[in-house]
Amino acid sequence: MMRIQWFTKNVLSNLRGALKAQERGIMTSSVHQLKEIKETKEGKILVVEGVNVSSPREPYLIKVPQGDDKPCPVCSLGLEVKHTDVLILSQFVRPDGCMLPQRITGLCIAQQRRIGTLVTMAQKAGLMPNLAPDFSKKDPKKRYKWKKCNTYFDEKTISVARPKYLRKRK
Repeated sequence: MMRIQWFTKNVLSNLRGALKAQERGIMTSSVHQLKEIKETKEGKILVVEGVNVSSPREPYLIKVPQGDDKPCPVCSLGLEVKHTDVLILSQFVRPDGCMLPQRITGLCIAQQRRIGTLVTMAQKAGLMPNLAPDFSKKDPKKRYKWKKCNTYFDEKTISVARPKYLRKRK
């Protein structure tokens, strides 16, 4: 008699756990691995399976050509980033306003310098916040005379300096 009560108690608790699992929301994995839950009933057996589904946004994904060498993301996509592209530039900036290092961004040397220059230009133009202490003169409103005003830049003025070992000798 004790064994029957123990058995029914355990079975009922397992069923309650299964019912609670059905009530929970099912999370999808990464963007490329959407899953759809399919339930099929064959006789007394209920089969629940997760089937991979293609994303409806798949045609909008950027396909990067894969090669032997791994170029940086900006070079491989051929992006012309300007200082006004704040959403792109903010991906390369830490929350405190400093540039992320090259090992984290994955950019080549030239693009790392260029993005750093563009971030500085965007901060000086007032497009991106420049987080600095209150007493700092980096805040445009606390600068002297004409430097208080926002600065407007032309992208053609950006020159990325080549490393010394790549420069031509005279």
